[in-house]
Amino acid sequence: MSKDKQIALITGASSGIGTEIAKQLAKKNVHTIITARSASRLMKTEKSIIDNGGTCTLVELDMKDLKGLDNLGIEIFKRWGRLDILIANAAVLGTLGPIHHQSSDEFLEVMMVNTISNHRLIRSFDALLKKSHKPKACFLTSSVAIEPRPFWGAYAVSKASLEHMIKIWSAENKHNKLSIFIINPGKTNTKMRNQAMPGEDTRKLQKPSEVAKNIIEIVFLDKLYKGDTIDIMK
Repeated sequence: MSKDKQIALITGASSGIGTEIAKQLAKKNVHTIITARSASRLMKTEKSIIDNGGTCTLVELDMKDLKGLDNLGIEIFKRWGRLDILIANAAVLGTLGPIHHQSSDEFLEVMMVNTISNHRLIRSFDALLKKSHKPKACFLTSSVAIEPRPFWGAYAVSKASLEHMIKIWSAENKHNKLSIFIINPGKTNTKMRNQAMPGEDTRKLQKPSEVAKNIIEIVFLDKLYKGDTIDIMK
């Protein structure tokens, strides 16, 4: 692989927006490192990338495995010495309902996957991103992060916490070339959306491929973001 080829890490790349981002980045001659809990589903993403002439590295990884995230950073440093693009897409919804009904174990799990694991990504990849010529770090969020919507419980709390954490990290990097931004993809036909809104008319939703295309266009803009939140709406 050419040393000039960009390296991108995409979490939650086994389905939906994450899969489409990985596939479309690979078409742009970016080497993609794809992670998810399910190796079998990741293999479908990998096959699509390879069939279209791209290259990727598959990593079976649960976002609750914080030590595994640390090890991933170490392995990327050993193999490539840098990371050019980070797409933090992995998330879980949890049960929707009255917040006092949500179990403490589930609340903690949602916070772990959606917020704490992203802190671990920052810890593991801050230095590696800064070794890139034009590093980009993108985190996916939801409108419930800023709209206190009833019954969205831990998911809404986790996304609000994620956004605040990313803005803090951005402020700490305001004088360097690290571009950090948050994207709200809007209403998209994904497994998580279908879980949250059963029976919804999916014809009115954006396709994951459309959202991924918009995200990648933002990633490759010659613009330096510092904690900006960008909404992608249909």
